[in-house]
Amino acid sequence: MAKLFSGWELVIMHLPRIAIKNAQFTFTIVVLLVLVGIVSYFHMPRSEDPQFDIPITLLEIIYPGASPTDIETLVVDPLEEEFAEIEGIKKVESQIKNGGARIEVTFLYGSNPNAAYNEVKQAVSTVKPTLPEGVQDVLVLKATPTSVAIIQLALWSETTDYKSMEFYSKQLEKRLEAIEAVKKADIWGYPTQVVAVDLNLAMLKHYGISIATVNALLQKRAINITPGFVDANIRRFNVKTSGNFQHIDELNNTVVFANESAVIRLKDVAQVSFSNREPSYLAYYDGKAVIFLTVEQRSNTNIFALTEAIDTEISAFKQTLPDTIKIATLFKQSDGVENRVNGFFDNLWQGLVLVGIMSLIFLGIREAIVVIIAIPLSFLVAIGWLDFAGFGLQQMSIVGLIIALGLLVDNAIVVTESIHREKKNTANLADAAASGTSKVGWAITSGTVTTMLAFLPMLMLASDTGDFVRSMPVTVVLVLLASLLIALTLTPLLASKFFSQKPSKVKALQHYANIFAERHYVRWLGRLMSAKIIMLVIAFIALFAMASLFGQVGVSLFPKAEKAMLLIDVETPANSSLDYTHDVMQSMTEFIETQPYVDKIALNVGNSNPRIYYNEIPKRGVASYGQVLLVLKDYEEKEVNSLVTALRNEFSTWHQAKVTVKEFTQGPVTDQPITVRLISESLADLERVAGDLQTKMSSISGAINLDNPIGIANTELALAIDYDKAALSGVDINQLDNSIQTALSGTFVGQFNDSNGENYPILVRRPKSDLSSLSDITIVNQQGENIPLGQFVEIKLQKGRTDFFHYQKLRMARVSADAGQGYSVQEITSEVVNYLDNYSLPAGMYYILGGEEESRQESFAGLSQIMLITAIGIFAILVLQFKSFLQPLIIFTSIPFAMSGAVFGLFLTGLSFSMMAFIGLISLFGIVVNNAIILIDTTNRNLAMGLDKKQAILTASSTRFTPILLTTITTIGGLLPLTLFGGSLWQPLGVVIISGLCISAIASFIIVPILTELFTKTDNSEIIKE
Repeated sequence: MAKLFSGWELVIMHLPRIAIKNAQFTFTIVVLLVLVGIVSYFHMPRSEDPQFDIPITLLEIIYPGASPTDIETLVVDPLEEEFAEIEGIKKVESQIKNGGARIEVTFLYGSNPNAAYNEVKQAVSTVKPTLPEGVQDVLVLKATPTSVAIIQLALWSETTDYKSMEFYSKQLEKRLEAIEAVKKADIWGYPTQVVAVDLNLAMLKHYGISIATVNALLQKRAINITPGFVDANIRRFNVKTSGNFQHIDELNNTVVFANESAVIRLKDVAQVSFSNREPSYLAYYDGKAVIFLTVEQRSNTNIFALTEAIDTEISAFKQTLPDTIKIATLFKQSDGVENRVNGFFDNLWQGLVLVGIMSLIFLGIREAIVVIIAIPLSFLVAIGWLDFAGFGLQQMSIVGLIIALGLLVDNAIVVTESIHREKKNTANLADAAASGTSKVGWAITSGTVTTMLAFLPMLMLASDTGDFVRSMPVTVVLVLLASLLIALTLTPLLASKFFSQKPSKVKALQHYANIFAERHYVRWLGRLMSAKIIMLVIAFIALFAMASLFGQVGVSLFPKAEKAMLLIDVETPANSSLDYTHDVMQSMTEFIETQPYVDKIALNVGNSNPRIYYNEIPKRGVASYGQVLLVLKDYEEKEVNSLVTALRNEFSTWHQAKVTVKEFTQGPVTDQPITVRLISESLADLERVAGDLQTKMSSISGAINLDNPIGIANTELALAIDYDKAALSGVDINQLDNSIQTALSGTFVGQFNDSNGENYPILVRRPKSDLSSLSDITIVNQQGENIPLGQFVEIKLQKGRTDFFHYQKLRMARVSADAGQGYSVQEITSEVVNYLDNYSLPAGMYYILGGEEESRQESFAGLSQIMLITAIGIFAILVLQFKSFLQPLIIFTSIPFAMSGAVFGLFLTGLSFSMMAFIGLISLFGIVVNNAIILIDTTNRNLAMGLDKKQAILTASSTRFTPILLTTITTIGGLLPLTLFGGSLWQPLGVVIISGLCISAIASFIIVPILTELFTKTDNSEIIKE
């Protein structure tokens, strides 16, 4: 190991001289790497957020008219039993509700998302044949963040003709899916177009024809059978028999009953026409009934190029449309990506300008030019490597570039400053550049490696949060690696060409900083070193005081996403019809339209808006639910907060519905931030305790948007069948069920193919279904007599079962809430936990926390391990470099001061300790030790030259005062625009690094020299010789 270490040290010491001697080759390699970076920049994938897959599969079960108890017994239990056979499942959580269920299957981290999806789909295929016939659909969906719409369109006709709207929507859908970068397109928000056979029950009764007879005849007629072919001499003909209906007249003229005296056709007992099926999801845009179209982006494609291709296709499609059909764009994700990317690059350029100005002021024109050139070149080289590593440009990788901006300049500054000092000791600039770089070469290499070690372990974070932030540490590591390569090769080469051997007439701030260090700083440091114990006690007290502020700093996970859009969830009372929900939402728009900051309004009645953000999972097929999407004119935090407050104040007084105003949040898919899962097999106990918990949470200041599905009252219509009476009346029970289903919700009997090649389901139904019309239904018995339904069926209203959940196959109630602006999720959660700990839970009931607390525990637990790995890795590198245990421990004293400074900065700014703050803290590990490394490395060199210990330390402190000061200031300058203007997600990260650097720099100037004197041995065997 020692030989390998010495070999690398030798390479690094000689690399600058080799680069200078082979200038043409050095320039060629750098130009090639830069050109690769430029090409990559223009062609690499771009998106708003990190593109990654998570092993979560969602099931949406649609079973109209089924109660929660029936769905649990007939659908959810069989599916959960089948899932138990699948390996690698972390948890199964089911929401059981009226008319359907949603099951979320989460696999262990590291599972293949595609394999997990396929296994769940296979399990569903196994169970599906055993499910009740009334189950309309079992949708198996990926919860992957990449499956989001990048554009949402609205298509409508002036006369609200859904048939023509559907036709043109499907045409556009097919054209958009033909674009190479499109993964898929979907259409949403309209009633299914059917060929309706509206039965006349009175005429059926008159002719003595049963509903079941009509259904059976049409089903047989609609079977599409292909008998085969026949050969006739040299020709072969395919044989076509009966099959799908192709003309309305064919349906109308279908014989449903015939005897010697009469032939009854379908048109005699029903009206056949194109019609809308009873809708479950209706969409509106700016007051008009519309169909929404959404497009998903294929992975590893460029969103800007794709959006341009979509716009071109839409423009061409508009040319083929009749004047009555209109298309509008509701939103484009590319606009948000452009704003986000441009905003981050603005921060990047602002930081670059600040770093350039500081370098110019401190170093002078020639030195500053060399330093500034290193920055864009390092970025371009790293972007090329980032592209080859399979990462694209999105907010996390761009923030990695910004963090790296403050770090990569350190190497160039240290090298430039060292060359500047060597000019007076050498005969020519080439020797000065080679010698100056070699002297600090190993120090900046070990410093860069320790910084890279601080970021690399983030790649080991095994969670969705780790996937979300992964491209950031990769970017930082690649930029640092590129900057080290540039600093050891191109920077000394440029210095040998551009620097001047003569002293500059205009003195840079570096000159005056050096004078200050030599005349004043050294004198004061010498005095402070004479009072070591007092200074260490003062430092320890200050350290303890700043660290003690951590209890007053709130803890949160991910902040708001700062998108110029809002979602408003609308939940009308249980048993509300779709029409009622529609009316309530239309009334809401009257107030929303008065808000000047709102640009566009989209209503989704009976459904959530199509998925347009990676951590929003839509809710489907609930008549008493709707969602409003508001597209805002821009994102200004004050304006948005004012709008949100106005909306919440207005709708909090509404009794027609529970209205929840939501802002988009950063981070992976999770529950509401404050979520409690109550587990018990007793639904009565769950309902009672969940109700008490809801009451408590509603009294907690800052808890908003409460949700407790199990506490919502529900009424259902019960048909109590007297089977004895039915049997005595000669009624077939199967025919009875079939007739009731047809009369209430309709029965599909086949397909209709029109001349355009479009397929429409044929639906047999009664024209209007309501509570009073049930008494009109008659059943034809085995003797051909019409028996009124009321003779053997009692119709009554009764209390139905409320919605509830399963968690790992156990019954569960979930009570959740959001935290209001300015309130801590952790504090509200702690109050809820304290309440439950003092609550007398019924026997067999227990609770677990979900939401942000669950995510934080998983994520921060992983980060704690990473911090330990980082510390050990950095310590090992330092031991290898200094061949000592004491000197690395001295270097490590910078870390607690940096951590305390970070806490102090968060306290002063009133920010929470978020995931980004934690990442900033880990970043500090590698950053703050660099100053101490260079200081102690210089001290060792001075000792090796024969200086006594104190003089060696004072000389090293004086020599390294200016580089430490300048690298600290430039790092702060690079991060300042991101901290001030980068938004709420990145502000804590910037504050942590900046405040931590400031405090650790003070420690480097005072505490590290004192500790070095105390614990450094003067035996030359302990010293690294030059």
